[in-house]
Amino acid sequence: MKRSKKSILLLLGVLTGFLAFSCSNTNKQKKTTKPNVVFIITDDQGYGDFSAYGGAKDAQTPYLDELASEGVRFTQAYVSMSVCSPSRMAMLTGRQQQRWGVYNFGARFPESEITLAEQFQANGYHTAMVGKSHYGPVSGPGEPEFPTSHGFDYFFGKEGGTMDYLRHKAGDRKGFSKKMANHLGVGPFWENDQQVDMEGYSTDIIRDKTIQYIDEHQDKPFFLLVSFNAVHLFTHQIPEADLKLMGIDKVPDWDPVTGDWDEYLEWYVNTVRPNTPEGRQRYLYHLNKLDEAIGAIHNKIKQVGIDENTIVMFISDNGGSPRTYAENTPLKGNKYILEEGGIRVPFVMSWPNHLPKGLVYDKTVSGMDIFPTIHAALDFELPEKHMDGINLLPYITGTNDENPHEWLFWTGFHLKGKPLVYDDPNGALARHDKTYNGDNTGWAVRYKNWKLRYYGRTDAYGLFDLDKDISEKNDVSAKHPELVKKMTKRFFEWHDEIKKDHVNYDIPEASEF
Repeated sequence: MKRSKKSILLLLGVLTGFLAFSCSNTNKQKKTTKPNVVFIITDDQGYGDFSAYGGAKDAQTPYLDELASEGVRFTQAYVSMSVCSPSRMAMLTGRQQQRWGVYNFGARFPESEITLAEQFQANGYHTAMVGKSHYGPVSGPGEPEFPTSHGFDYFFGKEGGTMDYLRHKAGDRKGFSKKMANHLGVGPFWENDQQVDMEGYSTDIIRDKTIQYIDEHQDKPFFLLVSFNAVHLFTHQIPEADLKLMGIDKVPDWDPVTGDWDEYLEWYVNTVRPNTPEGRQRYLYHLNKLDEAIGAIHNKIKQVGIDENTIVMFISDNGGSPRTYAENTPLKGNKYILEEGGIRVPFVMSWPNHLPKGLVYDKTVSGMDIFPTIHAALDFELPEKHMDGINLLPYITGTNDENPHEWLFWTGFHLKGKPLVYDDPNGALARHDKTYNGDNTGWAVRYKNWKLRYYGRTDAYGLFDLDKDISEKNDVSAKHPELVKKMTKRFFEWHDEIKKDHVNYDIPEASEF
């Protein structure tokens, strides 16, 4: 039987449509086999510098606000330490970093610790880190603290606590000692075990590499840790074209040719707050660029059609720094100390059709909860280790209305040992350290709505009802001596339990430098 040309074309159209639908459906199924995870960490971003939290009026973060509106925003989220590398380690393991003797910047992964990236690898995921890696000293590939040594298949970024915003070539290290170039984060990026010269502004570079990674891995399950160096110091560093648009002058970087270590510290003190010209304006430049970069990453996830199958998490590693003009409003304090402004951070988690949309969750959670929560969400088996974090899913989905953490604990920098003693109390190093006024022998406890603060230097206590006094203005310790006694006793019980683990680790101390 002959068919008309018209009927043949119609049949071909139907077949083409069916094949297109089938192909589309196959791709969709491929993208929904295992959820992807994108974990974004910012550096020293203040609680008030995220406009959904309603803190600083001059800080507008529309793209972060959009992410928060699509998921769960936590208002009482804490990190385990008031500085970056220890808190990052706790998030990546679900465990208090004090368990292996880390109380300060000296943070290295013992081989026996298991990271979130290693767990993803074991469950068939491709794993990647883009940006700043600060899990120990700058040591290069093959060392335990290098990202590819603890679970990441791919790493593009720099090691160390500080990353230069603009100088990303091997030639930029000319004139620097190796120690100073590493300390300041001057020089090329690592791409796995190769060093790569780059042009441009670090936030843009991290954004572009992240988008490239998503493009290349969208059809297979992946775990991607995006670790921005913004808004860490040195925030005076802004591309010259943007300085001209802003109408402000360039602030000179430290010149290693004419300066020794003490002269560097003098330059440092005279460059950070309160001595940075237009300091808040410069900080907001970096914050706005950071927000735009996160928006571009979020939009990329949507553009390639994997948003409904991707868990996106956002957190700051600690409170805003007093050196950069960050704002932690309405919280008291800042990075380096254990007031709320040092340890309470913005935290958002989004997973369309799985987590509530637009939920504001007001009970106590921790960055350490990320590890067990992701395990529960993806049905991974937890390691056979004590978890200090807990699975948040029952709490944020409404099946458990209790407080996730009745107790949380924090230590100062030198609770394990002796505080620093300066040969010259008025010297450059002592004055440098006073720019942050970090916690030495102090500690803190959160119990339900109560916060107990032991200040260390003055041998004094402060007790605050955070439900009524989020800014820690009204010390009520004199009215509740039994509560102070109870919380103090519980802190030392916790710390004695932690210290039992120290015999199992041999972790050398390391300083910020």
